[in-house]
Amino acid sequence: MHVSSPTNYDNARMGMERVHVRNRVLGTVPIALLRLLTDYLKAAGHNPSQLWGGAAWDAVCDDHLAPVSAEEFCQRLLRAAEYLDDPLLGLHLGQFVQLSHLGAMGYVLQTCENLEAVLLRVHRYHRLLNNINPVEPRIEGDHLELQWGIAHGKPGALFDEAGITSFVEIGRKLFDDRHDLVVAVDFVNPPPLDTTPFTAYFKCPVRWHQPITRLVTRLAWLQTPLPKADPLLLRLMEAQVNHKLSTLPIGEDGELRHRTAQVVMHLAQGSIPQLDRVAQALRLSPTVYARELAKAGLNFRELRQDALRQLAEGHLLEGRLSIAEIGVRLGYTQTSAFTRAFKSWTGASPLQWKQKASKS
Repeated sequence: MHVSSPTNYDNARMGMERVHVRNRVLGTVPIALLRLLTDYLKAAGHNPSQLWGGAAWDAVCDDHLAPVSAEEFCQRLLRAAEYLDDPLLGLHLGQFVQLSHLGAMGYVLQTCENLEAVLLRVHRYHRLLNNINPVEPRIEGDHLELQWGIAHGKPGALFDEAGITSFVEIGRKLFDDRHDLVVAVDFVNPPPLDTTPFTAYFKCPVRWHQPITRLVTRLAWLQTPLPKADPLLLRLMEAQVNHKLSTLPIGEDGELRHRTAQVVMHLAQGSIPQLDRVAQALRLSPTVYARELAKAGLNFRELRQDALRQLAEGHLLEGRLSIAEIGVRLGYTQTSAFTRAFKSWTGASPLQWKQKASKS
């Protein structure tokens, strides 16, 4: 039996520690990701039931986009990484993905006209693929950046690395294994002990501990035709995906309340977020968002007020900003307006609240 030296043991422990640096997240992912993980384990000669007690995550289901708990998926990723002793499971899992894992969505992507059309679908259907943190496309010079923030939390290295690697792997398959699609990759997570497997796979610079997760490609690639473009099949498959999107609930009361609060806190950077901006960040139309709030018995103004109060209290406790600066951060151009708002929320002025909090 092989016994690791203390140095090897410490390295292995440190390698696994980074995958536990994460937040508990709300939201859903498609059951396709769970099947991907199950297929990966089986292909490697392992029995998935040994990890999760025979739970039927690979049960027969025709709907590849059926939503399942994102947090449960993240926990199963962690369990699988520990079982396999593989802190780079995300990178390895992403390379295993096939378009068939996505069902109708896979057909939509491969029958698009070009990469621009693919990215438009990814943006449009993001809630079906990963509704934890929405993707934000941005043009910088002659590059297109796809950015994922942390407004809804950090699902962790395994999830992010599996997602970005899957994204690149599918892109390469759409272009018959072209390997120069990506020019830069950023992750919000801490780096692995050895980063060379990532640069070897992505074939571009990879950075860690960044404020956002980011994937950069060249604008010139957007108009490159896809070899399997098929307008008729695209319309047929997209009709199925559109129907699925229209029936996807935003979540239960607690989840909707939490996600609204997270988005408001993220957007409150110099202006008070309005309903339409929050709806856009949640990848919903204002009408659908308002309907979901009403269905859950929630009031947008009350949710926004509660989120701004939490944000203000956090800044006051941290003590790095003046009361005037906190007001500006929350979108109040006048300190007096912020003070009045804060007093209506808490019954005390910001200074009174901070003095009381410091004594408790």
